[in-house]
Amino acid sequence: MKDLLQQTKAQAAVAIIELTSERQFLLLRRNNNPNDHWSGHYAFPGGRADKRDDTLFTTAIRETKEETGLQLQQQDLVETLMIAPAGRSRKVPVPVQPFHFQLKEKPTLFLQKEEIQAAFWIDIDDFCKPEGHAMREMLPERLPGRLYPSWPIDDYYLWGFTYDLVVSVFCGRPILQSNC
Repeated sequence: MKDLLQQTKAQAAVAIIELTSERQFLLLRRNNNPNDHWSGHYAFPGGRADKRDDTLFTTAIRETKEETGLQLQQQDLVETLMIAPAGRSRKVPVPVQPFHFQLKEKPTLFLQKEEIQAAFWIDIDDFCKPEGHAMREMLPERLPGRLYPSWPIDDYYLWGFTYDLVVSVFCGRPILQSNC
């Protein structure tokens, strides 16, 4: 599947934003919306490419600005990761291009209230400890019995595409194994 994804043009982009001075990364909590497949989930800033975007890098910059008010710069980019599938529980996953940015100082965020309910700066060292990570049933109404690696934040869990990216970028090793 990874080889096929690399041959497929990504349709969306995300910005993995790391705060190096405090060893934290930014997650957003999406608003609840019945028309949004990722309603209520934790995610990186990002979204689908549109006609205004020359490149997926432009998509990541634009979506981050729209959702957080943060204007990322080219010099903040440290890595362009491999295209990865988001929404593997869907019939057709969305190919997403992740970009990893590093900031030295914590920015002031201005959240887009129509789409984003909250922002969290997550401690990298805390996340990479095995405590709190567990296999959980995240889609009981659609996929009963299917378990996903997850980590608790507030009243919900980080899981799926975003969880996998966080583990890959910041932990350097699997914490749990998925059965999906």
